[in-house]
Amino acid sequence: MGTYKERPAGAIEVILLTPGLKEQAAGVIVEAFKTEETTTYHLDMEHAATVRRYACLVDTFLELYLAAGRPLFAAVLDGRVAGMGMVRDPRRPIPAKSVISTLLPRLPRLTALFSKHPIKALRIIRSASHPKGMTKPYFTFEVLGVHPDYQGKGVGRQIMEEVQSFAAKDPAISGIYLNTGSVKNQEFYERRGYLTLKVVDLDIAKVYHMFWQNPAFG
Repeated sequence: MGTYKERPAGAIEVILLTPGLKEQAAGVIVEAFKTEETTTYHLDMEHAATVRRYACLVDTFLELYLAAGRPLFAAVLDGRVAGMGMVRDPRRPIPAKSVISTLLPRLPRLTALFSKHPIKALRIIRSASHPKGMTKPYFTFEVLGVHPDYQGKGVGRQIMEEVQSFAAKDPAISGIYLNTGSVKNQEFYERRGYLTLKVVDLDIAKVYHMFWQNPAFG
């Protein structure tokens, strides 16, 4: 994994996110998920106020992950963050002090984000519960998002490969779990070696639970 300064011009490079790139990273995730199936299921993303609150939520998670030292993978292309991968490592808990100091000033905006469709929001949270039986510890691929301007350029694939390579260097990690609300994404992940463990039907949306086995595990 290279550094931001060493990135060859015109080439995609996946690096660990630095605080200086956090604002760009948050914007990429927001744009990537504006039309994602499970996002639009419970959030009215056509409204500017909802998008601003969603951006606050994304920024909150990025800040907390940076505080905990959890892996955040940024795909950089032509001097810009083009895609993001957020990975939860259960061995790196988020400090309670960081949670309190980060959440308190943002709580009104975050509460308002889910106030319009609370039942749908609860269904999404419930549908995202991890399937039983997966061997711990495992990484959770929380987010894989590519800005619309960079989709179709292999950015998502490179982030996936970097995360899998990162996991494969750690024989203590059993694999990588993720879920997606897109059948197109499900097919993409299956081509990367993920198995579909469970499908949750939300009527107008489905949540696919998937797992990649780390070949170096054990």
